[in-house]
Amino acid sequence: MIRKIAIIASAMSCLTLGVISANGASAATSKSHVLTEEGNVGVTFTHNFNPFNSNSLAAQMSIKSLTYEPLIEFDYLKSNTQYPWLATSYKFTNGGRTLTFTLRNGVKWSDGKPFTPADVAYTFNLIGQNPSANYSGVPTMTNAASVKGDTVTLNFASPAFQAITAIAGSTLIVPQHIWSKILNPAKAIITNPVGTGPYELKSYSSQLVTYKVNPTYWGGTPAATQVNIPSYSSNASATTALANGQLDWAGNDIANIQSVFVSKNPKTNHYYFAGGNTVTLEFNVKYGALSDPVVRAAISAGINRTELGLKGESGYELPATSSSGLILPNQSAFLAPSAKNDLSPTSDAAKVASLLSGDGYTKNSNGMWAKNGQEITFNIEDPTAYSDYYADSQLIANSLQAVGINATVDGVQASQWYSDLAAGTFQSAIHWGSGGANPFQQYQNWLDYNTFVAPSPSSASGDFGRYQSPAAQAALNKLETTNPTNVAAVKSATEALGQIMTTQVPVAPLLYGADWNVYSTAHFTGWVTAANPYMDPSPSDPELPVILMHLKVAK
Repeated sequence: MIRKIAIIASAMSCLTLGVISANGASAATSKSHVLTEEGNVGVTFTHNFNPFNSNSLAAQMSIKSLTYEPLIEFDYLKSNTQYPWLATSYKFTNGGRTLTFTLRNGVKWSDGKPFTPADVAYTFNLIGQNPSANYSGVPTMTNAASVKGDTVTLNFASPAFQAITAIAGSTLIVPQHIWSKILNPAKAIITNPVGTGPYELKSYSSQLVTYKVNPTYWGGTPAATQVNIPSYSSNASATTALANGQLDWAGNDIANIQSVFVSKNPKTNHYYFAGGNTVTLEFNVKYGALSDPVVRAAISAGINRTELGLKGESGYELPATSSSGLILPNQSAFLAPSAKNDLSPTSDAAKVASLLSGDGYTKNSNGMWAKNGQEITFNIEDPTAYSDYYADSQLIANSLQAVGINATVDGVQASQWYSDLAAGTFQSAIHWGSGGANPFQQYQNWLDYNTFVAPSPSSASGDFGRYQSPAAQAALNKLETTNPTNVAAVKSATEALGQIMTTQVPVAPLLYGADWNVYSTAHFTGWVTAANPYMDPSPSDPELPVILMHLKVAK
C-alpha cells in the first residue's frame, strides 16, 4: 500500500533546473513490454480519474501522475534533488510573495492539443476559485495567475517559500479546454482523463485498469508500452502475485520478505525501503474523550511502539521517539531538545495513570479509566486489507486495554476508510504522514484546518482529525513565510509547531514509516535502489513519471 500524501523539499528563492534525460526510456518498438504495478490494495474500483477528488480511483490508487503532471518533480527524501518537468525553472521575488515559472516548450496534451502557459494559469485559478479542489495546499493568491510569453506568475498573500512543493510539486496541471467546461471540479466524474503524462487510459474494468503510451509525450517513449493496475483485495493477495511473478512493482508491506519474495529468485526479486514519513494514530478531536488533549497524551503514553515495529511492521519500521512528529534522524536539525526521546518505546502505565488522574479520571470497577461515569472508549479504524496497519491497530488496542483505556479495532474496506477520513466520520485511525527534508508540509497535513477542512468539511484532504487551533494556524503561517535561507528562523518556527504537537497531541507519532518499494528486474531495470536513490522509490504520485522514464527493458 502506498504511504505518502505529499512531498517536501527545501526551497531556494531562485532556481534554474537542468533538463532530465529520457535516455532511460527505450526506443519505440513494436514489441509489447507490459509493466504491472500495484497501486494500492483493498480499494473498490470506480470509473473516476478526477485528480481533484480524493475519493477518485486515481487518487486512492495513487496513479494520477501517469496522466497528469506537476511543474517540478521533487525528491522529498533529499532536499536538493529536483527535476524540471512542465516548468524548466522557477524564481521567487517580492520577498517570496511572487513566484514565476518558465514553462517547457513543445508539450502536448494527450488529445493532441498544445500545452500552453494558459493551462497552468487556469489550473491555479481553478484551485483559487474552488477551495475544495485545493488538495495540495496551495497558499492563498491575491489575484489571478498571469501569463507573459512562456512564463506564468503567481502572487500570494504572504511569502510562500516553504510551500514550493505544494505549488510546483504536488499540484497537477489540467487542460483548460476541457476543465473550463466542468462546473464542479472537485466532484466531477472523469472517465477519460486528458493530461501531459507518459500514459493515457486504455481500458477500465472493476478489476483492472490499463494504460497505454501517450504518443505525443514530450519526454520520449517509456520502456513499458503498457501499464496494468490490477485490483488486489489485501497485502496478502498482492504478496502472492509478487511471489508468482505477476507483479513488477509494488508498494505494500510484505512480512518475511526475504523468504516469501526475494528467495524465490534472488537475481530478479528486490526491495528498497527508504525511511520517509512519520506514521501516526490520528485522533478525531471532535469525538468524545478524544477532544481532551490530556486523554490523547495518555493514549500516546500507553502505546508499545517497539511492539508495533517488530510485530506489526516485521521490523521494517522503527518506533517514533519524539512527540514532535519529526522524521528522525532525517529532521534532527529541527528538533527541540525538550522533545528528544520523549516518547517511551514501550507502554508507560505510570505516565498514563499520572496524566489521567491529574485530569480527574479514576479507575472504575472494571479497571477502566472513567470520569463522571464515562469510560474512555474509542475504536481504531483501519482497513483489514492493510495487514500491517490492521495488526498495529490490534496491538495498540491490547496495550491500551492493559492500562485501562477501552480501545477496540474496527476493520473496514479501504474505500470506506478513505471516505471516513475525508468526511471525519471516524474515531481514530493509523495513517502515514507526509515527509521530507523540510517539515512544513507534514505539519500542514496534520494541523492546517483552514486549508484542508474548512473549504469542504465532508471531503478533507488533510487534518483528518479536524484539529482546529489559531495558534497552530499562526505557527504554520510563520514557517510557511520564512525564507529557508534563514536557518535560525526556520528552526524557531518549526520548534513552535513541535511544541503544539507535544502539548496538544493532535496525532500520536507511532513509527518512522518506510516508503515501500518492492520490484522485479525480470522485465525492467533502472529502478530506484539504495545504490542509485535518484527519487523517492515508492510507486506513488507524483513521482511515477520520473521512475517510469528511467526504466529500461531487461535484456
